[in-house]
Amino acid sequence: MTMPDLPEPQRHVGNLIRRAQQLHLATWARVASSEITSAQYSILAVLDRLGEASQRELCDEVDLDRSTIADLVRRMEKSGLIARQRAAGDARRNVVTLTSHGAAERARLAPLVIDVQRELTAHLGPDDSAALFHGLWAMLEGSVAGTARS
Repeated sequence: MTMPDLPEPQRHVGNLIRRAQQLHLATWARVASSEITSAQYSILAVLDRLGEASQRELCDEVDLDRSTIADLVRRMEKSGLIARQRAAGDARRNVVTLTSHGAAERARLAPLVIDVQRELTAHLGPDDSAALFHGLWAMLEGSVAGTARS
């Protein structure tokens, strides 16, 4: 079936992206965690890689706006996944780090994240799976810089 053969709204990429996101959220909650969201996991992964980051750096790394990051950081700090403190050389800047609980959750979730991806793409062959990834990556890289953070 080609795109013109599909009825509206199924033939629109935006509708498919929305539905794919719904599938991702449901699969994440079932396979990985119903307590830690995929956005929160992204923050855990970034902090694991960087060691520490300002909230602004987290915005850039996970491509979310400041208010969303602020809310995520507040909730993650409350649940003991991360710690927030003033930067040593700049009292205006908050630095976020993983707690031991956050590091343990990152390690626990890492293989489950792979399971989520495997399940989401299980019905695709390797070429289609790679094409999906590269197509989405190219779409996001080609979008206007900062659009998601406005």
